[in-house]
Amino acid sequence: MAKIIAFYNNKGGVAKTTTATNIAGVLSLENKKSLLIDGDPQGHASLTFVVDSDQLETTLGAYVISGWTAKQASEYFIKINDYLDIIPSNQTLSDFIVQAAAEPNEVRSKHLLNFVESVKKDYDYIIFDMAPAVDIVLENIVEIVDDLVVVATPETYAVKNAATTLKITDDRNVKVRHIVPTKVQMNTNTHQFLLDNLRELAEDHDIKMTDTYIPNLIAFAESVTLYQLPVSLTTDMRYKKSKIVLPKFG
Repeated sequence: MAKIIAFYNNKGGVAKTTTATNIAGVLSLENKKSLLIDGDPQGHASLTFVVDSDQLETTLGAYVISGWTAKQASEYFIKINDYLDIIPSNQTLSDFIVQAAAEPNEVRSKHLLNFVESVKKDYDYIIFDMAPAVDIVLENIVEIVDDLVVVATPETYAVKNAATTLKITDDRNVKVRHIVPTKVQMNTNTHQFLLDNLRELAEDHDIKMTDTYIPNLIAFAESVTLYQLPVSLTTDMRYKKSKIVLPKFG
């Protein structure tokens, strides 16, 4: 039965997509059958694998608008390797958000539950890359997620926004399991100080901050540009020598 992990922050630019795609890549290399679902209309998760979702009709928004289950849609999933599939998103997900807004609360929050239920036995992990928004997708995610992960950079604005994000999840009685620091430069006093702030924030909310983090390396952007893959799936030895250690979720 799949464990469902969602990466979230209501602030953009904190490396949610970088984290989600690289974690998905690592899991696939560990022979863990994984489904990466892009929950952001921008479609950057699939673009990481050089798939322009704006050119597709088979996307998450189209599936949920049509009432399809993931099992029905599975033949259209993007196959990255034997252990990693992707469901892309584009602006049709925004269309779904507008359409679902008129539905009763008990109906509009169950779309993703109904969608993923049919494939939970087919995967070890289902990973959601989420938009920086408080919207109906978030309402749906909190109904199904096992591990909601707040992604945050050690920057003043982002730490403040992580606190806002945790207030949002607290107000909705959503249990956040981890904070993952991203774009970290450990050789700076500022980042070390702000990492302490994030750690205190995690403790205040009785959650964990991961011991490992996403470092601020050009390798993450470069691997997408040069190889059309997240760095975790490239074979370039320069990246291996960087000793990038990604967070793990049991």
